[in-house]
Amino acid sequence: MRTASFALALWAGVLSTSIGVFAAQPAKTPAAKEQPNKTPPADDKNVTWKLAGREGECTPLDILGKKGPAYGDIKSPQELADKLKANGHDAEVKEFKAGIRPAVEVRAPSAGIHVMFVRQEHCDKKLPGGEKR
Repeated sequence: MRTASFALALWAGVLSTSIGVFAAQPAKTPAAKEQPNKTPPADDKNVTWKLAGREGECTPLDILGKKGPAYGDIKSPQELADKLKANGHDAEVKEFKAGIRPAVEVRAPSAGIHVMFVRQEHCDKKLPGGEKR
């Protein structure tokens, strides 16, 4: 009987101590995320776009004219996608917002087009990884 009351007292002490420990902890709040600079969407008319080159350089959009005269006057990724769809191609637009050079990819395998658009203001930024090869 004496051991039963001792065990009961021990359990009561453990429970009251552990409840007190948990109750004393402050409530966790979600960490505040740093909001990156907003990248304008692919269809923003107020942005000057360039094409991302193979070595990180920027290329003028008029190079798209090599794929056909209809593509020579393109000014934005969404405009290219719309023109490709009007010509019967399945065009995909995907925005990449991470990193120092946010970009917009336009793919249309049936037209042989797979390009990355970069805002002109990001063309002067150095890419990580050192010099060009």
